[in-house]
Amino acid sequence: MSDIDRLIEVIFLVSGGILVYAYVLYPLILFALPSERKAAAAKSRSLHDWPTVSVIVAAYNEAASIRARVRNFLESRYPGWSELIIVSDGSSDATVKEARATASERVRVLVRTQRRGKAAALDFAVHYARGEILIFSDATSVFHPDALTNLARRFVDPEVGLVTGKVKAHGPEIVGLYHRYERYLERYEADKGVLATAHGCIYAMRRELWRHHDPALVDDFLAPILVSLSAKRAISAPDAICVEEFPAEVQFSRQVRMVALAALTFYRELPDLVRSRRWRSLLVLVSHKFLRWFTVVWLALLAATTSWLSPLGGIYLFAGCVQIAFWTMVALGALVSRSGVSRRITFAYQFVALNAAAMVGFCRFVGGRAPVVWETSPLKTD
Repeated sequence: MSDIDRLIEVIFLVSGGILVYAYVLYPLILFALPSERKAAAAKSRSLHDWPTVSVIVAAYNEAASIRARVRNFLESRYPGWSELIIVSDGSSDATVKEARATASERVRVLVRTQRRGKAAALDFAVHYARGEILIFSDATSVFHPDALTNLARRFVDPEVGLVTGKVKAHGPEIVGLYHRYERYLERYEADKGVLATAHGCIYAMRRELWRHHDPALVDDFLAPILVSLSAKRAISAPDAICVEEFPAEVQFSRQVRMVALAALTFYRELPDLVRSRRWRSLLVLVSHKFLRWFTVVWLALLAATTSWLSPLGGIYLFAGCVQIAFWTMVALGALVSRSGVSRRITFAYQFVALNAAAMVGFCRFVGGRAPVVWETSPLKTD
């Protein structure tokens, strides 16, 4: 074997090894790590002991859905005191008018005339929140009537700093498959007291753990880091259910934006995590997020090196056959993705497309073009 063959073999092993680690070995490592779960308080809260909660929703041009969001909040069966704060982030439609029509003692409307992005809007609203627990959501999210209760009751444990709910996603089937895999990881990460990210449409954290921050940092990625730095636990509440729709036409751009902002947040907070020796958080963030942002790079390197080495036979020939089957599925999925056939057939294509979006997002971060503001998705509101 020549020197160039040896170099290509190393690249083959590294790229393939990273893919196997990120998608297969990391979940097994999570399973094997000792649990950080601690016993909750011996006595449950009585009704008057429930913490006060502030539900905060940042809205940009959500006139069509904001009244439904308020109704959904008022239908909550939370036994304690709660309020809803809607903050309009430079909306140019009738969002403010529609929101103010629903205002009351429990529903408050804040207006920011200049659009600065979701993170800045949420940070602004936290200043006016009166609750002990902050619950963050989106204008189009639909909470189960018991969602607030199931989030808040986890804070009976003083070691819990953040609780993320469960999202039932309506959209392409890749989203459903992706969420099932993500829920598996989330389940074991939460058991270890750390999370890679919170669900932006339904998560709660203790008010005292919130930190004023650069509006370029995405809140649902930053919040678990803040909790980890405060030596508190981040957990999940599978019974705190939120329904959200993810239209196929916005999946790529949404993934680009999310990864660009998450990469910026990780870059900014990495030194604090290292100094604080939050090794579990670093393991989760590097394995669950950072390495997977480069999935298309690892796939491309693996394909190129396999093509070079496959004449040598053995494992290289086997890897080549597997990749031919995979890329054939990708090509087939690309051809039929707009034909209305079952999206299960296009799984491989969508997997590559979403990971390509992640790579684009990371490149935007490197280029200093992480998008702070967001556009309203064309969702149904009935």
